[in-house]
Amino acid sequence: MPKQFQEPFKDESEVIAFINKHRKTQPWVDEARKNSKKLRALVTGEKFKEVLITKIEQIESERRQVARKRYSKDIRDMFERIFQPRQNVFSASGGSVSIKIDDKKKKDKFLKTLANFKGQKPIKKYLAESYFQLVDTDPNGVIFLEYFKTKDIYPAYKAIDDIRYYESKGQLLNVILFEPKQVGGMDVSKGIKAKHIWRVVDAKRDWLVQQDGETFTVLKSFEHPFGEVPGVILSDKQATGSELRYSPVFPIEALAEDQARDKSILTIYKFQHGFPRHWRYRQPCRQCHGTGKSGDGDEICKVCNGKGEIMRNDATDVMTLDLPTDKDDAIVTPDVEGFTSPDFQTWTQYKEDLDSREVEMFSTAWGTERVKAGGNETATGRFIDVQPIMNKLNDYADTVEFIHNTLADWAVNWLFGAPQSTDRYHITYGRRFIIEGPDVILEKYEEARTKGSNNTILDKLLDEYLLSKYQNDPRMLNEANKKRQVEPYVHQSIDQVNTIFGAVEANKKVLFVDFWEQAKKDKPVEELKKDWADYQQKDVENRSISKAEKLQKTFSLISPLVATKILDKMTGQQVLDIIDEKFEQEVFPLMNQNEPPTTD
Repeated sequence: MPKQFQEPFKDESEVIAFINKHRKTQPWVDEARKNSKKLRALVTGEKFKEVLITKIEQIESERRQVARKRYSKDIRDMFERIFQPRQNVFSASGGSVSIKIDDKKKKDKFLKTLANFKGQKPIKKYLAESYFQLVDTDPNGVIFLEYFKTKDIYPAYKAIDDIRYYESKGQLLNVILFEPKQVGGMDVSKGIKAKHIWRVVDAKRDWLVQQDGETFTVLKSFEHPFGEVPGVILSDKQATGSELRYSPVFPIEALAEDQARDKSILTIYKFQHGFPRHWRYRQPCRQCHGTGKSGDGDEICKVCNGKGEIMRNDATDVMTLDLPTDKDDAIVTPDVEGFTSPDFQTWTQYKEDLDSREVEMFSTAWGTERVKAGGNETATGRFIDVQPIMNKLNDYADTVEFIHNTLADWAVNWLFGAPQSTDRYHITYGRRFIIEGPDVILEKYEEARTKGSNNTILDKLLDEYLLSKYQNDPRMLNEANKKRQVEPYVHQSIDQVNTIFGAVEANKKVLFVDFWEQAKKDKPVEELKKDWADYQQKDVENRSISKAEKLQKTFSLISPLVATKILDKMTGQQVLDIIDEKFEQEVFPLMNQNEPPTTD
């Protein structure tokens, strides 16, 4: 039989009947709360020791379990490392935003609402800082949109602990019933019972119902402008046949519990066995000669406090040993005292197990792992295969994009006072994910160049390198992208261009360096390309002009008086040294004709 979905309530009696039906917490809600408590302990360290550090039955004594719990450290740092690639969902470039609100006043108010969505933070930043932590620790929780008339609207996180029941349709809701809040005092002796306020929200109305014993009274009811319950469930992964949701941590949850336990065992092992132990041969007290008594009486020796042996060395103490009399006598010097080293083999094995399990969890969460450097156990920044990570990031981005658009759509409905028939806002998240550092991507790019990969591959790698290097500097990223579009033979070196295309083309690579230094980089790409063409043409003209023309051009730019003074100070030989043969043949004879005749 198909599932019957909850329709909006027709009257107060249906609301009260719904509350009565769900006064007892559903099993799936109890399970969701239990899971959330454990997930918070694992991911954030909240009540970590109380929830996760329990006695190992049949192995651990009560006393040792108490000590292990006291010194245990949580594993929140591990989850930070494992899920670090997820931030690419919010930092990836690309994407687009469409806003179709013609009324300027309404549009400005809408943009202001999204820019100050929660705690003076834009909606995307709010999701970047909150969403993953919430879905990791409380997959059945809800982001609920609250509002105050036409003045303010904001998201509120509703933990599963604050929810008595809801009915879902995907990640959205048909109806939600919140945990009742107690109001007024309670005195059992006088028969005074506490009152409770229940809140129910369906697709049309928001209801507040007071419970006084077995009597229910609707205190307030109003129609909201959203057109559906303004709440979105954090996780889109749902258990079959149940409202129970799965956290992104679910695939590695059991491994994480083992990690928490083993880390606590290693910690207590370090405290118990991590300190070198001092030992030495027993030395009788030099005052009482081992009796512990002072003189002939029963007075306790003040030097050794009645122990009969030296407990601490004094700088002036001397240990006297009998001389060996034959080869079978034991020689204890210099090993009269020393230290017993901890069992580093066990210590190392524990550490290796923890490191290995973290790699296993990363591989489970992302479908790949990092490359080992030079065959050893040190991981580099490169991944064996980035495609599984890309696929997972796309999955995350789909979910976050849906939540972002859903919240924004509800903000539009609130702004207009009713549900809108057309989409007035839509954001598409960028999918150009950068999951490796610039050094790693540059290494891949250089390898591809060396192998002679085609330009499509090289363009993609160069694009990723620039995005990775300048992801926090939009201005430099813009300049770098312009440069790569204008620069000739961007993927070839000067030697390669010279070998393939000749010296003229190779000179363009050299010339481009000078051009880019003086270029106005705020210009559009097409204008920069034109400037580059003009710069090359000017260079050709400069290199083709003769020395004679250069001198002639120089003299034409200065006054005749200055030119005459320059020539008067130069000897004929100096002129010959700076001009070519053609200039000597065509110009110098004319200069000789103007010289005054020499006299004997």
